[in-house]
Amino acid sequence: MKTNIIKNMTLALTLLFVSSLGFSQSTTMQKPLAGVDDTKQYNTIDLIYMDKDFSIFANLLTLSGLDTSLSMTDRAHTLFIPTNEAFKNMTIENFAKLTNPKNRAMLVKFVNRHFTGSKIDSRELTEFKVFNLDNNNRINVSNVGNSIVVGGSTVIAADIETANGVVHVVDNVINIAK
Repeated sequence: MKTNIIKNMTLALTLLFVSSLGFSQSTTMQKPLAGVDDTKQYNTIDLIYMDKDFSIFANLLTLSGLDTSLSMTDRAHTLFIPTNEAFKNMTIENFAKLTNPKNRAMLVKFVNRHFTGSKIDSRELTEFKVFNLDNNNRINVSNVGNSIVVGGSTVIAADIETANGVVHVVDNVINIAK
């Protein structure tokens, strides 16, 4: 019985993943958080849920259980939010593995790759070649033309100020430096 529930949950999440990719591929992403007048009024976690183009990452954040921690932190932080489109390169098998309740530790590590416990604006990002996340993972940073590339992901919207940190929107999931 428990196995069937896990299989059904994984299947539902996979279908959600596939359907949201199909939706995001048929539209172009508007300016992130375009409908929010003053992002500084909201905590980071609140902003994530305000933009449908962040729904996959928001769901992963919730599944990981880290949404509660993020909602309670007053500590300034940086969050790199991948758009729904950013997940198009992830296979359905990898997404299903990531969202399988048996692999929660893997999901927590994945989400943590997108978070650092210090506030880093885009100007500071250009000064880094590599920076360490709080969980001892390293992220490569490079400048390509006028773009900032963090962990293999291009920052497509930078320096979105929140009440408790800063958000940078990226076009891919963050990869750890090897």
